[in-house]
Amino acid sequence: MKQMKLFTVCIFCLVMWGLCSAVVEAQSSTEELTALRIATQDLPPYGWEDVQQLKHGIIYELNQELGIRSGLPFTNKILPMNRMLMMLKRGDIDLISCQTHQAALDAGDKLAVQFKVDVIAGTKKGSGIRKIEDFKGKSLVYHHAASYRQLEGLPRKIHRVKSYKQSMQVLYFRPKVDGAVITEPAYYYWIQELGFTPDDFGDIVMIEPDKKQWIFVRKGLPQKTRESLKRVVEEIYQESLYEQLLRKYGKK
Repeated sequence: MKQMKLFTVCIFCLVMWGLCSAVVEAQSSTEELTALRIATQDLPPYGWEDVQQLKHGIIYELNQELGIRSGLPFTNKILPMNRMLMMLKRGDIDLISCQTHQAALDAGDKLAVQFKVDVIAGTKKGSGIRKIEDFKGKSLVYHHAASYRQLEGLPRKIHRVKSYKQSMQVLYFRPKVDGAVITEPAYYYWIQELGFTPDDFGDIVMIEPDKKQWIFVRKGLPQKTRESLKRVVEEIYQESLYEQLLRKYGKK
């Protein structure tokens, strides 16, 4: 008899816990934020902080505009990619801009496309490389954690670097490197910043045109806030603010 009563009490507690969890989850999905916590990746020309601690970058400025139009008090931190993803997953920040690799999908939810970017490969001057198939058996530079299905099985060796600046330096100075896979804005930005010209390199090979850059939000972000932010992101996208910022940050 005592065992039956204990079993009944346990079942009751489990049911009540489930109901309370459902209520809390429902409330969190309908409530609105009082402040928005944004993070931008530390990766010039998309985001960086200078020696005067002033913040710059294409994505940084897009995220600033998003924060302003959200109508909420907001912060916009510049963070390394791994820390940014970890904080989004933990719920310490609300929103980031990222491409759809697995680490980002694990950390948050896709909200809306922020912009589209061409992924290209800069090539060594005199290499004779003009199309993707020409990378067969060659040596390439990739940003760390990057992968490109269009190039799978082609390179003989892949050098991993931590920044687009290093990509361009390795391509130019290391004799046995044939190409560097990089986004088009970063290619022209770093040519200018490093004192090169396009004539210092070979042909540009298109790897993936119009690759989508997404806004990700933390899992559990209130539904009303998601809908509001989604409208803002789509509005900014339609206004082509990204294309305007390209000219500011060194587009050819």
